[in-house]
Amino acid sequence: MDSYEQLLTHFNIDKASFLEWGISSIIFPPVDKVALKWKDLKNRIFYNEQVYIRGYGRDAHGTDLYIKLYEKLFDNSKVKKDPTNNAVPHRLIQQLTGLERNKHLYNYQVSHIWGHTKNIFLFEAPWNICYMPKVMDPFTGHETKGMLQKKFQELFLLKASELYKPFIDEYNDLLIMLKIKEQLSEYINSLDNSISENKRMQFAKDAERELSPIVCEKYL
Repeated sequence: MDSYEQLLTHFNIDKASFLEWGISSIIFPPVDKVALKWKDLKNRIFYNEQVYIRGYGRDAHGTDLYIKLYEKLFDNSKVKKDPTNNAVPHRLIQQLTGLERNKHLYNYQVSHIWGHTKNIFLFEAPWNICYMPKVMDPFTGHETKGMLQKKFQELFLLKASELYKPFIDEYNDLLIMLKIKEQLSEYINSLDNSISENKRMQFAKDAERELSPIVCEKYL
C-alpha cells in the first residue's frame, strides 16, 4: 500500500498528470547564464580563488579531508565549507533566475539535481541546482520509495540531462583528463596513520562516489 498513490486515487488525480505538473513546476536556471557561471567556477578552481563545498561527516569534522584533497589536486588553498551548507547555492540560483525564496517564490527549495555536494565542481555547478516545489521534493530523495517516486526521479533527471548535457559531458571529460580517480587513490594512500583505518576506508568510499561521473541514462 502506497500512501501517495492512495492520496491521488482519493482525490481522483491522474498519476501521469501529477508527474507532468511536478516536472513543469521545477525552475531550472537558463542555459546561457549557466554557461557563464560554469566558466567562472572553473576559473576559480584552477586559479586558486575561493570555492565552496558542503561539510563532510558528523558536525562537518571530516571536511578538511576534502579541502586537503583539492589543494593537492588543483593547488587551490582557498576551498571552504559553505557557512550553512546551503548559502552559496541559494545565492547562486537567485542570481541565475532573478527569483528569491519567500519573496517571489513560496514553498520552493533549492535542490542539487545530482547531489555530489562535497565535489569541488558540483556543489556550485549552476547546472546542478534548481528550485524544487516542496510538495515534489519527497520524490527526489531516498526517503520516499515506490513506483511513483521512481518514475518522477526518471523524468526529473531526464529533463535536467536534456537541458545540461554539454556541461555534464564536459565535467565527465574533466575527470578523465585530470586523472581524478588515480589521484584520489594516491591521496588516500598518503593519509597513512593520520586517521583511523575505518575513517580512511569510509572516506575512500564516499570520495569515490562524490567524484564519480554523472551518467545520463538516455545517452547510454
